[in-house]
Amino acid sequence: MGKKTVFLTGASGSMGGEAFQELLRRRDRFEIILLLFPDKHGKKFFRKYKNEPGVKIIWGDISCYQDVYQGVCDADYVLNTAALISPAADRRPELAWKVNYEGVLNIIQAIKAQNGGAQRIKFVNIGSVAMTGDRRGKIRLGRVGDPLKPSVFDIYSISKIAAERALIDSGLKYWVSLRMSFIAIPNIFSLLDPILFHQPLDTYGDLVTKRDAGYMIVNACEAKIPEEFWGRVYNASGGPAARFYYEEYLRDVFKLVGLGDYRKLMERKWFCLHNFHCQYYEDADVLNNYLQQQRDSLQDHYRQILHDLPFMLKVFRWLKLGRIIPPWIIKQLIFKPMAFAGDGPMAWVRNNDLSRIHAFYGSLREFTAIPDWDDAINRSDLEPERLNHGYDERKPENKLDISDMKLAARFRGGECLSTGMTPGDLRTKLLWRCEFGHVFEASPYLILKAGHWCPECVPPPWNYEEIASRNPFFAQVWDFDSIQAEL
Repeated sequence: MGKKTVFLTGASGSMGGEAFQELLRRRDRFEIILLLFPDKHGKKFFRKYKNEPGVKIIWGDISCYQDVYQGVCDADYVLNTAALISPAADRRPELAWKVNYEGVLNIIQAIKAQNGGAQRIKFVNIGSVAMTGDRRGKIRLGRVGDPLKPSVFDIYSISKIAAERALIDSGLKYWVSLRMSFIAIPNIFSLLDPILFHQPLDTYGDLVTKRDAGYMIVNACEAKIPEEFWGRVYNASGGPAARFYYEEYLRDVFKLVGLGDYRKLMERKWFCLHNFHCQYYEDADVLNNYLQQQRDSLQDHYRQILHDLPFMLKVFRWLKLGRIIPPWIIKQLIFKPMAFAGDGPMAWVRNNDLSRIHAFYGSLREFTAIPDWDDAINRSDLEPERLNHGYDERKPENKLDISDMKLAARFRGGECLSTGMTPGDLRTKLLWRCEFGHVFEASPYLILKAGHWCPECVPPPWNYEEIASRNPFFAQVWDFDSIQAEL
C-alpha cells in the first residue's frame, strides 16, 4: 500500500505544530502538505523544512480558495487546525470569521472540486468547547447533542458553530468535527492576557495537552480507523484524569512556577462571574476509543510546564525569588495592568461598559458584592444534571423516524414541517420551523445529535432570555445562569 497524503493547515499553532511533528515521525506512511501563512515568524521557523523529504509547503491563506485548492488537490486527508482563537479573535472578529468559517467553506468546496472528492477525501475539522459556552454548577457535565450557547461577545465560538454546521450538512461522506477542550500548552506564561480574568473561578473543565491533541488528530489518518468513525461530532479531551477546577488550577500553577499564592497577586473582583466556557466532557471516551488521545493527565501537564520553563524562570524558581520579592510589586507590574487593559474586566468597570458588566458579572451590583479572598470559593455540591435532548435516546439511530423529529422540534419550541423520512436516515435534510417562525433546512443529525438549531437565531444579538422563554431545550443551559445572576 502506498503512502497517503495529508494536507495540514495551522502547523504554526500549538495543536497543528504537534500534529506536524507527529506526521514527521510517521513519514513511512504519509506525505505531508502544509498550508502556512507567510508571516515573518512562520517563514523563519519552517525554513528548515523547505527541502525536507516528504514535506511540501504552500505559503498562503486559508481564506483564499486558490491556496486551499492547491493543498487539497493531492490530499487523501485534510486536517484543519488553522484558527484565529481568543483573545485575538475578540480583537479581530472579521478575520476570525474569515479564518474559522470561510476557511472551512473553502476546504469543503475544494474537496468537492476533486474527482470523486466528496466520496473519497477525509476531512477532520477542529471545533471547540467554546461552542457550548458557560457550563458551571449543575450543568458542568456535558455531551455532544447538548444545546449550543456561545458566550456573549464570543465571535470565535460563533464562527466555529457556523463552520461545524456547514461541515455536517456539506454532503461530504468522510468528515468529523472534534470539539476540543482546553488545549494546555507548557509555556503557561504565553497565556498572560486579560482573558485570564474572563474565566470564572468556579469553572470546571477538561484539558488535553498539545502533545495529545496533535497525536490524536494524526491518528485519524491511520488505516485502522473504521468506517463508523466518520460523519460524526466528538468531544475531545484528556478525560477524567485531566479535569481541573479553575481556582485550584491557578493555585497549583502559581505555586509550581515559584510565584506563590496567586491571591496575593490578584484581586478577586478581577475575575468574572459568568459568560466564559469549559465543562467536563461526559463522552470524551467515545473519541478515545478511536484515537487514544487520553495519555496525559493534569499532573503530566504540570510536569510539562516545569520542563519547558524558560531558563530565567527556572532560576527564579530555584532561588525562590517569589518569596523574596514582595507580592505587591508583581501585582502592580504584571497582573493589575492586565486587569485594567482594554479588554480587562476592570476596564469595563472603569468605563461603565454596562453591556459587558452585565454579561460577565450579572450587574454592577453583583460586581460590587464580590467578597475578598477571606470568603471561601465553594465548589458546587449540586449533582451534575444530564440535559434532555428532547427525544428517546435509547432508540437505535437506525430506528429514528419522523415522530422523533417532531418530538425533538416541539422540545425546541418549534416544529418539524416535513411529513416523512426514511427511518434511520439522519443525513437527508428535513424542513423545520423554529420558535420564532424561521423556516430552515437541516439534517436530523445536525439537530438531534449535534445540538444545532435555527441558523437565523444564532447570535448576535444574544437574546438568550427570549429564546429560553420559548425553547425548553435551550432553557436548560440558560435558566441556571439567569438564576445565578439574580443572587
